[in-house]
Amino acid sequence: MTHAGPSNLEKMICSTMKALRSHLPYLAGFLFAASTGFTDNAPSEAGPKTKLAVDDAVSETRALLNGRKISDVLGVTHVNGKYAITEKPFLIEGAEAVQTLGSRILKVWLYSIYEKQYPWHSTWPKDVPDLEGLAKTPYYEEVFAMPFHTLVLETAEFGMRQYFWQHGLSDADRQNVYDQNYRLTKHLLTRYRGTGKTFVLQNWEADNVMKFALKDTNPETWDTAYQGMCDWINTRQSAIEKARRDCAAEGVQVLHAFEVNFVPSTQELAAGKRYDKGKPLVVDTVVPKTHCDLYSLSSWETWAPGKEDSLLGRLKYLASKAPHDGILGENNLMLGEFGAQESDFEKIQKNYPVYNGDTSGAAFYALHRMVDASLRAGVRYMIHWQIYDNDLRMGGKYEGKGLPPGVMATAEQCVGNWLIRPDGSRVPTYDYFKALFDAEKSGTQR
Repeated sequence: MTHAGPSNLEKMICSTMKALRSHLPYLAGFLFAASTGFTDNAPSEAGPKTKLAVDDAVSETRALLNGRKISDVLGVTHVNGKYAITEKPFLIEGAEAVQTLGSRILKVWLYSIYEKQYPWHSTWPKDVPDLEGLAKTPYYEEVFAMPFHTLVLETAEFGMRQYFWQHGLSDADRQNVYDQNYRLTKHLLTRYRGTGKTFVLQNWEADNVMKFALKDTNPETWDTAYQGMCDWINTRQSAIEKARRDCAAEGVQVLHAFEVNFVPSTQELAAGKRYDKGKPLVVDTVVPKTHCDLYSLSSWETWAPGKEDSLLGRLKYLASKAPHDGILGENNLMLGEFGAQESDFEKIQKNYPVYNGDTSGAAFYALHRMVDASLRAGVRYMIHWQIYDNDLRMGGKYEGKGLPPGVMATAEQCVGNWLIRPDGSRVPTYDYFKALFDAEKSGTQR
C-alpha cells in the first residue's frame, strides 16, 4: 500500500511545531532564573583599571573557598602537547609538570590514538585492545601511581564506528560499550584499592560531537541521534555502577561524568537574549534523561572580556537540568575544561584596554575570573586547559596541515593554551595556580 506525502499545510505545521519546540528550553531557562531569583554578577564593561597582581588574585580566590581546599578542586589537563621539554616519555613528563605545579588533580586521555596524543620520547605497545588494556600499560600505570588524588580520564571505547549511536544504539554496540566500561572500572577499583584515589571517566564535549554527527543530515533524524547518545551515556553509567557493586572496593572510587559544551547563561536568558546553536542543546535534550554521577561543562565561550562572569550562569543552568539523585547528590557539578588562549587577546578590540600588548596577562585575568565564578557555582572539580599547548596557529589541529611529524612547535607557532611555554618559561596563570597551592600547604591566612 502506498501513502500520499504530506501536504504543504502539514509541512508548515510540522515546521512551526519544531520551531516552537526549539524555543521551549530557553523559556524554561528564563523561568528558572526568575523563579530562583538567581542573577550573575554583571559582566565587566571595560575590564580592570589596573593589572591584576598574583597576590591579589590569590587572596580573592581563597576568600571564596569557604573551608574547601583548592587542591581538592583545581586540576590541569595534559594531552597532545605540541612540544616536550625533557626527554622523559611524554605522558610522564606532563604529569610530573602538573605535580610540580602543586595540583593533585590530573586530566589525561584514554583513547585508541594514544601514540599520537602522547608521542614524544615514547615507545608504546602496539594493538592495545581496549580501555582496560590501555590503563594497564606501563606509562599509565606510572602516572596513576603518582600522588594525584583524582585522575579524570577522557575515555572513548575502542573499536567503535564514529558516531555509532547516531542511528540508535544497537545491541552489539551497547554490549561493547558496557563491557569496556565495566572492565575498566573493575580494574581501577581492584588495582588501586586502598589508595584513596578517585577516577572520573568522562566523554568529550557532547554538543560538538553531536554537531559533527548531524552535519548535513535530515532534521527528522535528529531525535534518534539524541536518544542514541542518551542510551550510550546511560550504558556507560550502568556498567560503572555494576562494577562498583561487584567489587565493593574500599579506599578508591570510580565516577562517571557526562560533558556538554553549549550551555546558555541564566543571566542572559533572563535578559531576553536568545542562545541559538542551530540544533537542540544536549543540556536540554539528553542531560535530564541520564543518571550520571557528575555533569561537566567544557566552557570555551567565557574567556572574552565581559563574558567571564557568564560562566557562573552557565554552570547554574547545567545544574538546573542535571539530575541530582546519584551518589554525589547535588554536589555533582564539574567544569571539565576552561581556558583562555593568548592569541585570542592579540586584537585590541578583543582585549581589556589595560592589557593591550600583554596577552599572557590578559589570559591570567580572564582565567582568574573564571576560577572565581566556578567557586561561586560550587563546582566539585575545575580542570584547566592545559599544561603544554596542544594547538598551532598554522592549523595544526588538522592532520597534514601542521608541523612535519616529529618536529616540535616553538612558542611563536602556538596559540597559547599553556601554563609552560616550549622554552620552559611559565605564564602568569602558572604563578597564580602555584601560589594558590603553596598558600594551602603553608596555611597562609587570607
